[in-house]
Amino acid sequence: MNELSLAGKWDLKPEGNIYNTDMGLNYSPSVNFPGDIQTAILEANPGFDPYYRDNELKFQVPGQTYWTCTRTINVPKKMLKDHQFIEFDGIDTFADIFVNDICVGHTENFFRLWRFDITGFLHEGENTIQIKFTPSEAVALEEAKKLSYPIPCSIYDITSPNRNLVRKTQCQAGWDWGPCIMAMGVYNSLKIIQTKTGFIDYIQTKTTPISENQWQVEVTTHIYGLSDCLIPVSVCIKGEGIEPAITGTPVRISVGENVVKHTLTVNNPELWWPAGCRPEDDDSILNTGKPTFNPNTLYDITVTAGEISKTQKLGFRTLKVIAKEDEHGKSLYFKVNGRSIFSKGSNWIPCDALPSRQTPEKYQYLLDSLVKANQNTVRVWGGGFYEKDIFYYLCDLYGILIWQDCMFACSTYPATKEFLENVRYEIRHQVKRLSHHPSLAIWCGNNENLGAITWYEESKNNRDRYLLDYDHLNEGVVGDEVQKNDPDRAWWPSSPSAGPNDFSDNWHADGRGDMHYWSVWHEKKPFEAYYSIKPRFVSEFGYQSLPAFSEIKTFTEPKDLNITSPIMEFHQRSPGGNAIIFENFSRYFRVPITFPAMVYLSQVQQAIAIQTAVQYWRSLRPICMGATVWQINDVWPIASWSSIDYSGKWKLLHYNEKKFFAPVFLSAFVKDNIFQAHVLNDTRKEIPVKVTISTLDFNGNKVKDDVVISQQVSGDSSTKVYELPLEKPVSDSFIYATMEYGNCKIDAAVFTSFQKKCDIENPEISYGIEEIPETNGSFKVTLSSKKPAFYVSLDQQGLSGLFSDNMLTLLPNEPKTVIFTPSSYGNKKTKTVKLGTFKKNLIITSLYESYN
Repeated sequence: MNELSLAGKWDLKPEGNIYNTDMGLNYSPSVNFPGDIQTAILEANPGFDPYYRDNELKFQVPGQTYWTCTRTINVPKKMLKDHQFIEFDGIDTFADIFVNDICVGHTENFFRLWRFDITGFLHEGENTIQIKFTPSEAVALEEAKKLSYPIPCSIYDITSPNRNLVRKTQCQAGWDWGPCIMAMGVYNSLKIIQTKTGFIDYIQTKTTPISENQWQVEVTTHIYGLSDCLIPVSVCIKGEGIEPAITGTPVRISVGENVVKHTLTVNNPELWWPAGCRPEDDDSILNTGKPTFNPNTLYDITVTAGEISKTQKLGFRTLKVIAKEDEHGKSLYFKVNGRSIFSKGSNWIPCDALPSRQTPEKYQYLLDSLVKANQNTVRVWGGGFYEKDIFYYLCDLYGILIWQDCMFACSTYPATKEFLENVRYEIRHQVKRLSHHPSLAIWCGNNENLGAITWYEESKNNRDRYLLDYDHLNEGVVGDEVQKNDPDRAWWPSSPSAGPNDFSDNWHADGRGDMHYWSVWHEKKPFEAYYSIKPRFVSEFGYQSLPAFSEIKTFTEPKDLNITSPIMEFHQRSPGGNAIIFENFSRYFRVPITFPAMVYLSQVQQAIAIQTAVQYWRSLRPICMGATVWQINDVWPIASWSSIDYSGKWKLLHYNEKKFFAPVFLSAFVKDNIFQAHVLNDTRKEIPVKVTISTLDFNGNKVKDDVVISQQVSGDSSTKVYELPLEKPVSDSFIYATMEYGNCKIDAAVFTSFQKKCDIENPEISYGIEEIPETNGSFKVTLSSKKPAFYVSLDQQGLSGLFSDNMLTLLPNEPKTVIFTPSSYGNKKTKTVKLGTFKKNLIITSLYESYN
């Protein structure tokens, strides 16, 4: 087998050399693949940023244009032996492929692998390859004309119509957190392949323990044969700490698809675990408060069939999804290697609206940030795409359990024969492609499509028709292909849902399966509404904030710096979103007096909202066993639910997640006028804890004697250690709770009345900064205050990096030290600065300063 890469520069022309330049954009004469045409347009217009102000409106034309991409390649003689194929992985979306002016194939689904036989179409020397792209919007509009009845979907202010009629990344058409950029291009790989035997398309594996230290590996290899022949097929598993396991035999293959099975035995492999759940993590947590963050050991599995071979990674673990009827309804949680796991995580959307900017560095940074915030689960949301290989590899390595939606979201979908057949090939490919990953925990049919039937007038007025269409697609095709091709992994029909064959309303019913709880944001209920439910697994919930002030300045002019300015509202896609943020200022806080203070308080508010939910739901363990926050990342700079800004800067929410998702945590809150303290222990070990409850005034003086509780807390549990009925909310004091365990101490400040009612004193915060020698630009910041300071935020305006802690409570005479470590995001290099520059760009804010 030989390969000839088609990656590199391609000539780019609009159809008929006509391109609409009314918006002031030139077209590029070339495009780099892998990559997208929109990025090529930007390279030809270096002063234009589609994310700046309302430039998105000027950037619609590239996605509405017919494009021809041409490349001349030199084909050596060795490539002309036997059979030749041209292959595209990640071609977006509708394209005709030409080899030397002969059309050899047509693509119509971004989520499929496309391979076309071009034997006899190439010659030695120069050959011309063309890709002629048709805009997905044009195809969608034509498909809509063919419909015998409407197929409605959710649309937004800036949108590409009928996105649900084409198999393309759905959120590219615009979403309530993202722009409308209908990208075109080839994003993963494109190449010509010469082969005699055929292709190893997929290697699927199943690991089963057969004794304490011995595992059986069932290997299913999918070979596409080009002739009837007998070839040797062998399997080798090797890696650190194990003796190689090898087996093989001659296999007769035929033309077309062949399935070859082998069974091997591997001795003493290291087990794959979710992050923070490894046995060695427990001692680390007790000593340092955090797990080891050691990567999982992954092993190489290589299948060789004649001249062709394929290698991928393998992990050893058992994983079950427990969804059983019980006295509370129906459970939902993951059990890994026999241990029940509380899923602490986030929802994932594409890491950029422009595919060329979805870099390996971004994937690594975001997933590393997820784990650093003590999370072990990520949900790949159904409006994006089946992620790149690096995403799944990093989840395997870091120990991140994946809830994998299939790519359908917030819509009804067609159930025509052609659409269903197209989807069938898509699901079959993606399931076989991804099923070997140990991190993949559950297949889910879609995001909110079951609920969407109740959203639109057309479907509400003819429910049976649309429910039948839903069943034909989701159960008849998606579920059928998932269960046939990955029968040992759980199938979950929709999110939210109560599981297979159950059509319960999981928007507001909390007792069965997974739930999306949006009443606090979309229905504008108070944060305390999170206490009104006892969910089994919350797979979506969120609250918005503004991005960091440094990020806002990247898409605004000075005149735009107002929460209700047209540009700030343009970079807010949830209807009325900025008004909701502002309204809650007045519910809980005093209104901030400056725009930067408003930005700060919006992030404090978001962090409090999500902590309110998570710490309560974790206290319900084992009734509730999962909380995945909407969302970790952004596709462009915007006010949204993300915990990490588009720029890579952690919001206060992400810093707070690091605390309230910690393996051992003190959950302290007021519910129904009762102060409660729960110790959450996600380690296996019983641990002794000392909890101290203090009541302080806003000068930091004790109002009453401390209450001290010493108690043993069992492993994998939530234990209520204290409660105190409150006669009424108190505005002249607050509760300060601390917990000591092992070598660690954590704290929590709890207001018993709304913060706006409390006369917080000027804390008079002071700080000192030291450069840490031999650390390539790290700094130590020591903070102290004369009076209690709440929600103390550190923000570095001139340097990318992470603080070891943030959103702090300071008490008099109790200084706290925070370490700043520079870091990079995307393709940017890590910068270092001198002490004076770091100090100049450091901004420290507390609640008091937001309104004084």
